[in-house]
Amino acid sequence: MKASFRVFALAVVLFGCSEEEPTQNNPAASAPTVVVIPVTESDVSGRLEYVGRVVAYKHVDIFARVDGFLTDRLFEEGAQVTADSLLFKIDPAEFEAEVAAAAAEVKRAKASHDFALKELDRARKLVKRGNISQSTLDGRVSEAARGAADIDAARATLTRAKLDLGYTQIATPITGRIGRASFDVGNLVGPDSGSLATVVALDPIYVTFSVAERDLIEYQQARARGEAEVYLPSLRLSNGTDFGQVGDIDFVDNKVDPSTGTIQLRSVFPNPDKWLLPGEFVTVILKTENTRRKVVIPQVAVQENQAGRFVLVVDQADTVAIRQVRMGQRTGREWVVEDGLEPGETIVVEGIQKVRPGATVRPVSSAGQP
Repeated sequence: MKASFRVFALAVVLFGCSEEEPTQNNPAASAPTVVVIPVTESDVSGRLEYVGRVVAYKHVDIFARVDGFLTDRLFEEGAQVTADSLLFKIDPAEFEAEVAAAAAEVKRAKASHDFALKELDRARKLVKRGNISQSTLDGRVSEAARGAADIDAARATLTRAKLDLGYTQIATPITGRIGRASFDVGNLVGPDSGSLATVVALDPIYVTFSVAERDLIEYQQARARGEAEVYLPSLRLSNGTDFGQVGDIDFVDNKVDPSTGTIQLRSVFPNPDKWLLPGEFVTVILKTENTRRKVVIPQVAVQENQAGRFVLVVDQADTVAIRQVRMGQRTGREWVVEDGLEPGETIVVEGIQKVRPGATVRPVSSAGQP
């Protein structure tokens, strides 16, 4: 029994030794595997990104200018409308009556003036004969002048009445997309009713964004030296896709917002498919026409500590070291390195959490090759 126990114990010891021996003799076998890539350069355009907001190229609120009951709504809500097309009609009966009354008043004033002119002519003849006094003639002159003034007043009233009648037909002054109607047919509306509907012009369309005053000053100084590059604005939509149109910066505000230290710029973009709508948030991307050779690495390779951003570099001995880097602009999933890395060096892109500076690793390429 004792001999059997000794044989069993010896077997356990030998088995344990056989498991540990490869690790002690070959430390690289226990090194963590990490995915690495070589640092390369790419042609990169200058790129700046800002949060932008879409603003209508033209925005018109439609109001009633006279009081009355709506009799017609001549558009479909959300449809495209053209300039000068009718949108609403107000019951014109009251205003037609006012036009007729004003026209009659013009006729009455003319008849009265004609009579006053005849009386004036008669008075002039009589005063020469001495049949009436000069005072009587002066009265006839005054009556004729008063009659002419009455005609002007009546004509002005008629013009006003015709304007009010014209206001019963409400048209849009611009071409654009109309929104929801605020009032249904049959409602009493007037100047105090508020907007009946809103029309916005969507093509082209504005996008506003703000830049730091320091950035704008540096750009203006570079432009004065002849060193500034031309930036072409483009857009990235809220779902991450590119808008596909290149815009133009057409406005720089004349004041800095003291609460944010920024100044507002505006760009104008073609919007033929009406994808952009007022109020949307987008990313404004300012890119330069010219490209420069820059070190570019995947964003996943960049980490951050108290000292700033860093990457893990693997040397020829497969040893990991921390390298502090100064990052520039982002381009898609990649990041431009302004300082800290040279082309040809090797950095870790996967397995970063498994290693520490000074550790030995087993590097493999993204294709799985050691």
